This record gives sequence, C-alpha cells and structure tokens, in this order.
Amino acid sequence: MHRPSHSVRNADPEGSATADLLSRFRDGDPGAFQAIFGEYHQRLVQFFYRLCWDTDRAEDLTQELFLKLVRGARRYEPRGRLATFIFRVATNLWIDHYRSAKPRGRLYSLDQAMVQQEVLSDDRTEKPGDRLLMDEQKEELRNAVSCLTEPHRLVLELAVYQEMPYAEVSKVLGIPVGTVKSRMHKCVHALRERLAGSDEESASFRRPAKRAGGAG
Repeated sequence: MHRPSHSVRNADPEGSATADLLSRFRDGDPGAFQAIFGEYHQRLVQFFYRLCWDTDRAEDLTQELFLKLVRGARRYEPRGRLATFIFRVATNLWIDHYRSAKPRGRLYSLDQAMVQQEVLSDDRTEKPGDRLLMDEQKEELRNAVSCLTEPHRLVLELAVYQEMPYAEVSKVLGIPVGTVKSRMHKCVHALRERLAGSDEESASFRRPAKRAGGAG
C-alpha cells in the first residue's frame, strides 16, 4: 500500500502517535486536531504556568497557542518531531508575551504544584508536618527558579520538565547544543547555591535560641 509522502517526511524517531497529526489536520482530518489537543493541552498549560506562575495566564497562552496551530496549519510542512515544532511555537509565543507584557504579580498558591506530574503521598499515611515540609520545598524551588534569567529558565523547562534531549532543546530555541549545555550547567549551579542558602536560613530560623548565660 502506498503511504502518503508526509508520513515519511515527518517520521518520528521516538514512535510518537502524534507524529503526523498536524499534517492530517492540514489535509482535512478534524479529528486529528482533537488528538493533538488531548496530547499536548496539559503539557502546554504546565509549560506556561512554570514560566509565569499564573494559572489564568497559562490557560490563555495555551489557548492562543492552539489558535496559532489552527491558523497556520495550511502552511505547515513537517520537519522532524511534532513536539519540537509545537514547543518552538510555544517558546516564541512566550518570548513575545514576556517582552511585551507589563509586569504583573505572579498569582499562585502553595497547593498549585510546580510539577503537576508529581506523585503525591497517600493522604491516609501522610502526616500534617510532611505536607507542610513539601509545601515549603515547593515554595523554595519556585523562588530559586524565579531568580534565573529567562533564557536559562526556558532551557530548564524544556530539558528537565519536558524531558527533551539537548539536541531537541537546541532546535526548539534555535541555539547551539553547546549553549544549551552551558545554560543547563549554570542553572544547576545557581539552583544548588540558592537552595543551599534557603536550607541554611530555614535551619537558623527553626533552631531554638540559647538562653543568655545558659549551658549548651
């Protein structure tokens, strides 16, 4: 059986079921776009949320991203993985938004997890103190990530949370692989220093003060 040529051109080395969906939508299959939405919606909301810490803004940007995909589908020519293409569009959308938006406070609460895929412990065995510690750790990590520059945060998001190889991050951001590795190294170093400082401050705050003139 003869296969459509776009299936060959858009071969996905990881065997993703979404490899050819945007081409199929472009060629008149409306169900293909529903499949793309189901595959990527939550990932994109998390992507934008970890960049702005604002749930409403993350949802708005995700909706705008899907509108861009719909409007640009007629011009779409598959080159490599669909995920790479989608996150390249998402990254460019975020950069445009970041540059043009007026500063706004980041709106989030401690019960909004930075990593939505995290496995929460069973409520029947979790102690109240464990939950408080988890919330404090999330807050410290959010504060540490917020101190990174925007180019470094994008590398961290794509390489760590989206689990992309450095070569794919390079394609998404349009920078050399060596630059991706350098930025990732600086991210790890900066986060370690920041979190180490937070641990020292927390330990100092929780340590009981010695009584004046008292022993030990």
